[in-house]
Amino acid sequence: MKVFLYIYSLHTGGGAENVMCRLALYLRRRGWTVYACAMLDEEPSFETLLTGKGIKVIRLQSTPNPLVTVYRLVKVLREIQPDIMLNWLYPCIITGGIAGHLARVPRLIANLRGPDLKKRRGKVWLDRLVSRLYTGQIAVSQNVKAIFVRREKYRAEKITVINNGLDLSREEDLKKIDRRAVRRGLQLTGKNIVLGTVGRLYPEKNQQFLLRAFARLVPRLPEARLLLVGDGPARQELEHLAVELCIYDRVVFAGWQGDPYRWLKAMDFYILPSLYEGHSGSILQAWLCRLPVLGARVTGIRDLIIDGKNGLLFALHTPQELVNIILNLLAYPQFRRKLAAAGYQTVVENYAEEKMYAEYLNYLQRKV
Repeated sequence: MKVFLYIYSLHTGGGAENVMCRLALYLRRRGWTVYACAMLDEEPSFETLLTGKGIKVIRLQSTPNPLVTVYRLVKVLREIQPDIMLNWLYPCIITGGIAGHLARVPRLIANLRGPDLKKRRGKVWLDRLVSRLYTGQIAVSQNVKAIFVRREKYRAEKITVINNGLDLSREEDLKKIDRRAVRRGLQLTGKNIVLGTVGRLYPEKNQQFLLRAFARLVPRLPEARLLLVGDGPARQELEHLAVELCIYDRVVFAGWQGDPYRWLKAMDFYILPSLYEGHSGSILQAWLCRLPVLGARVTGIRDLIIDGKNGLLFALHTPQELVNIILNLLAYPQFRRKLAAAGYQTVVENYAEEKMYAEYLNYLQRKV
């Protein structure tokens, strides 16, 4: 059975890209013939890993003209003739849906991740139109499904929810990480309270909100430090903002890191201020590290965090609320540990990677 996975890029820092890569390897181990196609070339890439496991990687080298992208993709699909085409993220769902239809791929499936809450009306209309070409859709969470049903008018019965999963075997690796050594490498001491987040530096990840909140926290907590793990086009703007807020010497821009766990182990709090998410893999990773997790009260984060049980939610209209939450948690360490323990139980009991794999495999087998 041949499956064609089409995604925006194979960059190793993206959440959807990580899930797709792991799914490709899983399907390959079960005897499927797997093709991975990236619309754009971005480094560092999963290409070497995938090709080393016998997966054919196709660099589409897309242009700004979507018609050229569709034309190139149709040629590739007609040559390969896959049984199933699974398209990830909006640009690929649109171009892949049209190309898959023109190439007469038997089964077209869209993978719905983080829903752009600022999507323009024209894009919504186009998404709604192209959705009719699809056999079905996979949504990463119930909230994501609800948004596409309400806004894009997708048919609810055609959408199956498959949550992200995490490789729980990594817990053994976590035990080998020396937290004090990591912090020393970052010039942090045991007295420093480290707030952190992991994610590509894009506007929708909203790290600027975290910087503004941190600037309010510093006068109350001078020993606090902020760790931003990730890279992207918003980095220069964020660095300028840190200078403007007079906190640059207290913020660590760690850049892109292949393995986030070492950096998570240096943190005391994990904070995710995104404008929207699909089903945050970084929250699952923070929970596996037994960190207390604070997240914005938005789509994709609300699916994971039960406020006051396994984490705390904050509104994005005022940074002061986040500051107050952090100060309160520092004042009540027992409650902080309780949140962290509940988060750990949540990921272990509900979000094992093998469960996600099995659900994808069962879904794809039903579609054949």
